[in-house]
Amino acid sequence: MGIPRASSLLLSFLSLVLLPTPSTANDNNILLTGDVLRPDCQLSYLDASFTMRSDCDLVLYAQSNPVFSSSTYDEGAFNCSAVLNQYGQIIISDPLTGRVLWVSGDPGPQGKYAAVLKPDGNLGIYGPPIWSTLPVITEGEDTPVGEVNSVKAPLKNTLFSTEILEENDKLTTRDYTLAMDDSCSLNLHRGSEQYLWVSGTAGLGAHCFLRLNRLGQLTIKDDKYKTLWSTAPSSQGEGEYVLILQYNGQAAVYGPMFWAADADDADITRIASSPKSQPIYPQPMPSQPMSPQPTPSQPMSPQPMPSQPMPPQSMPSMTMNF
Repeated sequence: MGIPRASSLLLSFLSLVLLPTPSTANDNNILLTGDVLRPDCQLSYLDASFTMRSDCDLVLYAQSNPVFSSSTYDEGAFNCSAVLNQYGQIIISDPLTGRVLWVSGDPGPQGKYAAVLKPDGNLGIYGPPIWSTLPVITEGEDTPVGEVNSVKAPLKNTLFSTEILEENDKLTTRDYTLAMDDSCSLNLHRGSEQYLWVSGTAGLGAHCFLRLNRLGQLTIKDDKYKTLWSTAPSSQGEGEYVLILQYNGQAAVYGPMFWAADADDADITRIASSPKSQPIYPQPMPSQPMSPQPTPSQPMSPQPMPSQPMPPQSMPSMTMNF
């Protein structure tokens, strides 16, 4: 009986060791509120990556070339982590002292946010969700938190403003799928048979598609552009929104985007041009040799001696008695 018990303990230990950390619990291109990007971890998509380096510098790379940097590598800290907080800010802090080294921007209203490495290689932070399906709760887990002229979404788990899901297209992440099927129904399911949410539009049209507009509104239209289902537009107004099929099985629309780390933003710090990123070289010596200082033209005459001799010091008047 000792061997089965040892095996069960070993399995329990391995289950704890192999449990994904917050930095790896999410999809590779998305950081949600509360998720942590640990040292030497990154978000990635194709040839773009958003990397938390062990020298505490947070860098966006495009084809291995740095295009954005937090410029925090010379703060005297190491092995920092980056976390997306409930105000939509990415924060880098010193793991030893807790000192905040860098904050991505001004805070937004309190809520849940999403930082997304986008198909164009830039990273954007999107505001609190304005629509979502119900969270998926599984046993033993906590509750996690116009015109059709657009291209299909290149990422499998996101749909950005002006993009569409055509008939039989889908978003996928891990075990979950959000699909626009040929009956005009938008379905969220786990595996192949467990349906978690449906739009209720099955059989109401033909050749339907799902579109996310620049007001954060999802709309299902049929081949005659008749609206079969839609969500409410955002009170935040026009902007760039994103529909995310999250790793926890919840589909949510975040937005609008209110901060971006990208190569086209005039306010970003590029590693290639940042003063902090340039090595400090010693100052060059003057091109002309330094000539010695001229000596005085007249010799220094010795100081005259005192004209009167110094009187000898008198001895003490007291005598020693034996």
